[in-house]
Order: sequence, then structure tokens, then C-alpha cells
Amino acid sequence: LQTIPKFCFPFDVERVSQNQVGQNFTFVLTDIDSKQRFGFCRLTQGCRVCICLLSYLPWFEIYYKLLNTLADYLTKHQVITLLCLTCDLPFSLSCMFVFLQHSYFIAPDINGLPTIPESRNLTEYFVAVDINNMLQLYASMLHERRIIITSRKLSTLTACVHGAAALLFPMYWQHIFIPVLPPHLLDYCW
Repeated sequence: LQTIPKFCFPFDVERVSQNQVGQNFTFVLTDIDSKQRFGFCRLTQGCRVCICLLSYLPWFEIYYKLLNTLADYLTKHQVITLLCLTCDLPFSLSCMFVFLQHSYFIAPDINGLPTIPESRNLTEYFVAVDINNMLQLYASMLHERRIIITSRKLSTLTACVHGAAALLFPMYWQHIFIPVLPPHLLDYCW
């Protein structure tokens, strides 16, 4: 848990403009058993505050909506009441709900390929990457190559990484998977 702030702020905070718009992004922590824990983050305007939710569930749309709602409540200085209903494993994913006052979110179906425009990751991936690079990236993933993706915008970077990985369905990426690489981990690139 000590490394989470480095993933929440994987950039030089002093160099960020105060008027930079808030953005959502996701990082992934992999434990010793290769189990992935997703960190869903919302940077506020000016990138001085980061709201982060950790989950083993890759529910991008739900957590991004929840983060946006939480950010709205925080900017309005309203009291937040958060209630999570969970079921013991094994559970039906459709029984998971998160209530935030009068809002609720229904768990997505993770047994299918995400679709456009429902999947923010796929939508942003198809907008940001041209067809030739998509095909080259897909072929590289199938050949299990080392891949480095760069972007000027953190939200676009993580959306493209997760969107490209989603296109492998029903297969999945089994090797090192670091959508956001903080500066202290740059040695992993060599």
C-alpha cells in the first residue's frame, strides 16, 4: 500500500498546470499469485488531489461513474454516504450494486467482449489509435512481445492499454501488465 501514492501521481506534480482538467485513469497492481488489483483514480482539477478506489474487479465504467460522482460531491462539499452490497463467493455478478444516495450502478457482464460506445476504454482506443497501429499492436500482443505505449494524457494512455487488452477476449494478457508506469519503476522497461 505504500506504493499506491506513486501510482496515483505517476508524474511530477510540480510541473502540472493548475488549470489542467481532472481526468480518470487506472493502474494495476499484480500480487505474487498474479492476481490483479485495479486502482481506479480520479485526479481533480490541477492534479493536487486524487480519489482512488482499489478493486479486484475490472468494472471500469462503474468505478469511473462512481469517481465522477464522488468528485462532484467533494467539490460541492456535500456529505458522502457510500454503501456497498456484496455477496460471498461464488456470486452472480448481477447482484453487486453500489448505492450513492439516489444513484446505483449495476455490475457489467465480464463474460463478453466490451462494446462501443458502452466501453469508454474501447471507444477512446478506437479514437486515439489508427488502424495500422491497432493491427500492429494486436499482432504484437498475440506474439507476446514487450509493448510500451505512450501518451501525453494519462486517461488516454490507460484507456488505450485496457482497450487493446480487451480485444484479446476470450484470451487475456498473462505477462507483466503495467498500464501506468511511475518513474521509480522505469527499470522494468529495459
